[in-house]
Formats: sequence, C-alpha cells, structure tokens
Amino acid sequence: LLMLRLLIFASYFVVSARGFNVMVNGMPGPMATAAAEACLRKGMNLAPFCLTGPDMKETELEVVDPDTKRSQTVTLVPSSDIDSLLSRSGGMEGTVAIDYTHPSAVNRNGEFYVKNRIPFVMGTTGGDRELLMKTVTLPSPHYCVIAPNMGKQIVAMQNALEFLQTKFPSSFEGYTLKVTESHQSKKADTSGTALAVIDSIKGMVGPKCTFEKEEINMLRDNKSSSDFGVPEEYLKAGHAFHTYTLTSPDGSVEFELKHNVCGRRVYAEGTADAVKFLAKQVEEGGEKGAKVFNMIDVLEAGAL
Repeated sequence: LLMLRLLIFASYFVVSARGFNVMVNGMPGPMATAAAEACLRKGMNLAPFCLTGPDMKETELEVVDPDTKRSQTVTLVPSSDIDSLLSRSGGMEGTVAIDYTHPSAVNRNGEFYVKNRIPFVMGTTGGDRELLMKTVTLPSPHYCVIAPNMGKQIVAMQNALEFLQTKFPSSFEGYTLKVTESHQSKKADTSGTALAVIDSIKGMVGPKCTFEKEEINMLRDNKSSSDFGVPEEYLKAGHAFHTYTLTSPDGSVEFELKHNVCGRRVYAEGTADAVKFLAKQVEEGGEKGAKVFNMIDVLEAGAL
C-alpha cells in the first residue's frame, strides 16, 4: 500500500502539454510498468522518481519500451519516505501522476494528489469510489481522469451500452443475467469494467432485474481461467476475459456479450493517452478549468 503523507501547495503545478514528466506510482508492478513503457512509446518523459510500497526498499528500475527501445531509469522510493522524494525531485512542478497501486490505497492516494494539487490519472480500481469522487470534487474540482477501464476500445463499447440503456430502457424485460469474469490471481477486487457494464445491462432489463454484485462468477485460479479459454501464457502475465449472458424467460433466446483481453497493452496505451489529454487540459484551463474527466472525455477529444 502507498501510505502517503499529505502536503498542501497553493495552486496547481505548472504543466505544459509540450513538456512534463509522468510519475508512475506503483512500479515495479506489471500494470504500472506497462503504463510507463507506453508513455515512453508516445514520446513522454518519466519523472526520475516514483512511489512504490512502504515496505519496499529503494531501488532503481530501468524502464524500456520494447517497440522504440526508449528507456529511462527511475528511482522507486518507498511511500514511507515521501519527504525524501519531494526534496530530491525538487517538488512536483511539471508532473502528472499515474496511479496503478492497490485498491486499498486508492482513497489515501486520491487525497494525496488533491491536497498536493497534482493532476493524476487513476487506473487503480476498487477502494471507496463514492468517497474518491467526493475527494476530487469537493469543495472544488480537481484535474484528474478516473475510469474503471483505461482500454479505449472497451470504453467505447461501454459508452454504446450506456446509449442503449438510455434509448431502449427495459428492452430486455424479463431476461436473466449471468456474468463470468476472469483475471490473474493477484487482482484483488471485482472488475470495475464488469460493474459498469452490468449497470448498463440492468437498465436494459429494467427495474425488476435483481442481479447483484455478489452473483458475479469471479475466476482467479489458473484451472478455472484456463477452462474459460484463457491462453496459458496469460494466466499469470495478465488477462481480462468477460462474458455477459442474457437469457429470455422461456430460455428460447440468448444474447451474449464478450470481450477478452490478453496482456496489459490496451490499458497502458489508453492510460498514456489520458495523461496527454490531462496535461493539455491543465495547460489550457488553468486554475479555473479544473474538472474530473473520464475516458469518454479522452475519446471525444480525439486524444489517441
């Protein structure tokens, strides 16, 4: 967990879309590292320091993008030594943060970014999302991108489902819903993407839909995931296989929505695009333009 001490600064640090550093918190975790590689691939520079878990030893990590071969060495500083990080990095001016830490650290980290006026992209799922939204909106909005899924294509699919829910409410009235989702064993929480998709599907089923979060069939062991169709090489390397099934009352009609992702690249690419989008918003909007964005905003802005 990232146990972050809260420090307060008067205004947003100056961020320019043409020149800023990306502090990727959560390395050497695989998702944070993939996001850092994507930032290098898209021409951005990494901050020389980032935060890692409080029980980790300070160490250096060379981040290398396999495509462009661009690389940077980043010092991973335990979050318990935040004062050292700030003093050595000269503060956080010109920094945008990416958070891929742990669900139980989401709310503390959100408070840290807000109170330190650091624009951030929250890729970590879980935590108390209602409290997180209060943190970034009250008493005034904060520059950030928060979304349960950073994969642009998946987000586009989610937006289409939201449209269908609004346009055709209760069009699947009487249908029953079944959901199975598989992730690598280290994913501690329920998929945020699954929860968002379920909300949209429930809107199409109507108010009589009784499906609850606890009914999601969460697969987190290798055998179950393999039986579900996950390739062996991605059982530990990272995957997200989701299937949503709607069945008519008499069982004669069945609809199935499926999205299967191997690896982390799709999320890492979307995260890097969200960083570029956010930096531009800060540069153009200034202090009065602060707003909480999501990945739909990133897609609509064409920040790809």
